[in-house]
Amino acid sequence: MMRLLRIELRKVRPSKSFKILASMYLIALAIICVGVMPFFQYLKSKFEDFDLDGVDPTIIPFYEFPDIWQNITSVAIFFKLLLGFSLIFSVTNEFSYRTIRQNVIDGLSKREFIMSKIVMAGFLSLVSAAFLFVLGLITGFIYSSEITFSLVFEDAYFILAFALQLFTFLIFTLFVGALIKKSIIAMGVLIFWTLVVENVIWGRMTYLGYDWIGYLLPVKAVNQLIHIPFPKYLFQEVQDYVSLPELGAVIGFMLLIYWGTIKLVEKRDL
Repeated sequence: MMRLLRIELRKVRPSKSFKILASMYLIALAIICVGVMPFFQYLKSKFEDFDLDGVDPTIIPFYEFPDIWQNITSVAIFFKLLLGFSLIFSVTNEFSYRTIRQNVIDGLSKREFIMSKIVMAGFLSLVSAAFLFVLGLITGFIYSSEITFSLVFEDAYFILAFALQLFTFLIFTLFVGALIKKSIIAMGVLIFWTLVVENVIWGRMTYLGYDWIGYLLPVKAVNQLIHIPFPKYLFQEVQDYVSLPELGAVIGFMLLIYWGTIKLVEKRDL
């Protein structure tokens, strides 16, 4: 596994597109963790300019332990397309420039080739989760009004759920890239499926009362693993935990897409 990861890291090291997209993703994560309070403070100053002194967004406990873990992970997952694009470029370029054929000639099997991409997806997911965890600790220690060991780590499992979300989505992007083999078309299909197709299906089916449809749509299943918690600050009820059915749906899709991606590449002509 480490051999495959080293191979993949050597491939992406000279790639400008990968570096740009990965950097944009990490910057987005950093903004989530350090930019919310300055934004709240800006809003407070604007409200004061309009003589609305009683409106104070800074009292929203976005960075309070243990709420911070669900808050930052529920937002961070929406930037997953940036990493997804980087992997699409990686796998489609292999087909476009026929480097996959050279890899096989050099002794790398088709399974090992796609496994190197999957291992890379896992590596990116773990690095992203670790980066988010460190930023969450830093901002939590700065802004939390109460800090105890139990509060700090009470809901930290959301970081692991985030890593699972991201990994499942990334291997889905690998499947799309390996299926279509053209980077721009693959990215267009990914965007259209993620933002249009699944939302139309989900909206129509839930309108008809079939709420379970979210478990059958891969990206929707990934997104709903960690629920948006912010309505609770308006005294609305929200799900502040990871449910077993939703966890099972994501793991099921992860295994299915993992299997499908490997089989697709193994049966594909080079």
